[in-house]
Amino acid sequence: MPHLMFAASAAARSRALAAVAALLLGGCARAPQSASPQSSGAVQQARHFADSVRVSHALPGFAATVTQRGRVIWSEGFGLADRERDIPATPATKFRVGSVSKLFTAVALMRLVDAGILDLDAPVSGYLNPYPPHWPPVTLRQLAGHTAGVRHYRGSEFFSRTSYATLRDAIAIFQSDSLLFAPGTRYAYSSYGYNLIGAVMEAVAREPFPAIMERLVFAPLGMSSTQPDSAGRAIAGRAALYRVNAEGASATPEDDLSSRWPSGGYLSTTADLARFANGVTDPGFLSREALDVMFTRQRLMSGDTTLVGIGWRVGTDSTGRRFHHHGGSSNGGSAFLLVYPNEQLVVALASNAFANWSTPEALHLAALFLR
Repeated sequence: MPHLMFAASAAARSRALAAVAALLLGGCARAPQSASPQSSGAVQQARHFADSVRVSHALPGFAATVTQRGRVIWSEGFGLADRERDIPATPATKFRVGSVSKLFTAVALMRLVDAGILDLDAPVSGYLNPYPPHWPPVTLRQLAGHTAGVRHYRGSEFFSRTSYATLRDAIAIFQSDSLLFAPGTRYAYSSYGYNLIGAVMEAVAREPFPAIMERLVFAPLGMSSTQPDSAGRAIAGRAALYRVNAEGASATPEDDLSSRWPSGGYLSTTADLARFANGVTDPGFLSREALDVMFTRQRLMSGDTTLVGIGWRVGTDSTGRRFHHHGGSSNGGSAFLLVYPNEQLVVALASNAFANWSTPEALHLAALFLR
């Protein structure tokens, strides 16, 4: 398995603190450029299918952006971003993207690893103080691949309205609980594991998590429409939040996402999601070694592999083509990001309701443009 080793000594971390302020603001990636659709037939089929997804899942609004070789070949919105104000959904609408936020965090993590500021295999206790004393050592690699044993949401935590000043404060939600299993022995999806990664990043950089993300990921990639969702704050272009039940879609009460920005707390547009996917694989943004680690399935102590690298899930379609992906659902939003690296195809989807659509729909849209 690809392995990145960096010193985790106190002296090394002290030097790293100075380096973090000047980290890698160069190497900005190109935003996807518009181009004529490669197949008007594919676009027509994609348009029909995307709107059918919106209708069949009772979504108020839905948006899609597809790029190939860095160029936009189709980008369109369907339905309404805000039904009460009759505002249409577009690829520029800011949707809650849920756990697609984990991909943002994973890329920022790998930039810090590339810079020698963090070590994927050093104990998290070396970066975060105090560390839960009843936990065995866990690593950033295990947290990023969901093999650390940190639990997921329980009860009403997914709809929490509690505000947190720092991510270190927010990990109080779960730090008293025992790990689910010995780190590295099993896979169990955990949003709280990503919140712990965010707390480590805040501790090392000594600045708030949103500032870290803006500096390391969003500003360099030109993602000007991606930001943390802040409770009680008016955000231009943000979709209204809805929930879907047997009667259709209705407005849903807002919650507070400050406890889960690293795992599920961001707003973005399908246009920005496509910029992100294209920019991450641009030469120079991440090292080749970091990319290999991020897109390689992790291995458990038993020797079995999971389906996840660093954040990104790694799959193979029915024709044997490799793809990378992640979906996300939040209170009032859902999104999906799919990348075919060899074919340089990106599919970014988002809606303004929590709904059960994801991988099959994204793969179907991709197939229309891969024929």
